[in-house]
Amino acid sequence: MASERKGPFDRILKTTESDETGERDRAPVYVVGTIIGLALLLLILVLPPVSILSGGGGSKIPSGPGDADTYTSTVRGGIPKLPAGLVAVSALFDLAAPQDQRGASRITVPLKEKQTEQRNLGLYSYVEGKWQRLSDAQLIAGGEAARGEVSALPGNVAVLKRNKASLQVAGSLPAGTTLDKRAEPVITTLHPIVFLPADDGALAGLPPAVPPAGYKVVPGVVAPSAEVVDNILRSSELINKHSAAIAETVKNGNFAGINIDYRNVNPSLKDKYTTFATQLAKALHADGRTLTLTLPMPVSEAGAMQAGAYDWEQLGKVADTIELAGELDQELYFQNTEAALSYIVEKVDRTKVLLSISSLSIERGGDGLRAMALNDAFARAAVVSVKSTGDITPGGSVRLVAQNLASGEGASGMHWDEQARSVTFSYPGRGGKRTVWIANQFSAAFRVELAHRFGLGGVAIGDVSTEDGGADVWAPVQQLSDSGSMTLSKPNGALFTPAWSASEGALSPADGEGTTWVAPNKAGTYQIVLIVSDGVVRAGQQVALDVVEAP
Repeated sequence: MASERKGPFDRILKTTESDETGERDRAPVYVVGTIIGLALLLLILVLPPVSILSGGGGSKIPSGPGDADTYTSTVRGGIPKLPAGLVAVSALFDLAAPQDQRGASRITVPLKEKQTEQRNLGLYSYVEGKWQRLSDAQLIAGGEAARGEVSALPGNVAVLKRNKASLQVAGSLPAGTTLDKRAEPVITTLHPIVFLPADDGALAGLPPAVPPAGYKVVPGVVAPSAEVVDNILRSSELINKHSAAIAETVKNGNFAGINIDYRNVNPSLKDKYTTFATQLAKALHADGRTLTLTLPMPVSEAGAMQAGAYDWEQLGKVADTIELAGELDQELYFQNTEAALSYIVEKVDRTKVLLSISSLSIERGGDGLRAMALNDAFARAAVVSVKSTGDITPGGSVRLVAQNLASGEGASGMHWDEQARSVTFSYPGRGGKRTVWIANQFSAAFRVELAHRFGLGGVAIGDVSTEDGGADVWAPVQQLSDSGSMTLSKPNGALFTPAWSASEGALSPADGEGTTWVAPNKAGTYQIVLIVSDGVVRAGQQVALDVVEAP
């Protein structure tokens, strides 16, 4: 399985790497602006067709004009009102360039004051009365300038800094895994999943390290066996011991708090669970720590909402944060989640509630629901069926079909599911019809918007490790965090059409759910690739076809 990301910076040649190795950049362009009598430099690195001079090794703010006379910048005398939680650390520069030279660019902006922390910095543009985030910003020149890459040269640019979290963004990190670098600048709370409840009420597991990061570390306690938790809750002595063990571990590790994920408690132990949570919250709050509870979604039964073992009203009073576990069946996601949230916000301060969002794709079949990595979802989509009953000879033809996407094979093809608000495809497989919903930035945006629409405190991402293979869902999360608003869109449907490529020979047509390959006029092994896309990522699966001489 091979995958390629057809992102906005595909044409960028060398940026950060060349800075670090001391190689000369192909494309520094200098634009000079003036403010309060001081010369301020705006360096724009633009792709061909512009010819660009070197900007050196990146250790200093470049100086001196280049040969980009067609680029100009003007410093505005003031800056439009900023969203809550954002401050300007640079002036706002208006940019001008020929229309045919406004492609993907690397922009370096001088800062008003030296900065030491780049985690909360970003390039922004003010468009149609709103601030739009363009990209992350990297500090250069000892913190006196910031650099970022954009897909198109904006009409104006400024560097803004998030000085407080306007949105809570929690992320869970399974033990032994590595934090996804895409998540690091966005999350406000990290839940390393490292602790388990023991039969005797103690806490098993090794405390995680607390890195000098811009997020809080709130470890998670999970219960692989519901029976262990139920047995603890049946004993007042074990409740006391368990809550004391948790509070002591949090204090000794100097953690900001703890996240309790006991989502399968027997409903008959509802009062006992509330007692445990109340007791634990009291111990944590006495030491200035916080309690987070991960709870299952209430469900509608016979017209009434059933919350099982969880008294939302009482738990909402003692917990600092409640993370609502998400609905796995994407066809029912919005229906069930909206009903649950309508119930919850009547009982709990909605700003305490975080909606869980998964970066994993979901497959549903006769054997149930399962989460899968993005590459696995693409592997399901990009299965090639070779419609040949005999040997392929030189110059011979063979029909190739996208087995799990072709209508002739009983599949639906890749498309946007309005009910699930996600890219999806269905195909006949084990146990009958199987449906895959692909998680990506478009589906994530609709789920983030749901949290925003209900006025929740934020979102929780189920697995923020590199190893989980989840999709890049961070753009909409960061958009809401930075701007306080959401822009919803759907992927370009034309990108859902499969495409074909061959190492040699001829393919006709080059795209569609099926194609005919005419083999080369010589024997050998040749590679055919079926390329599929969810509108964000393009991924290809390769098959080898042997061409043999005719008998």
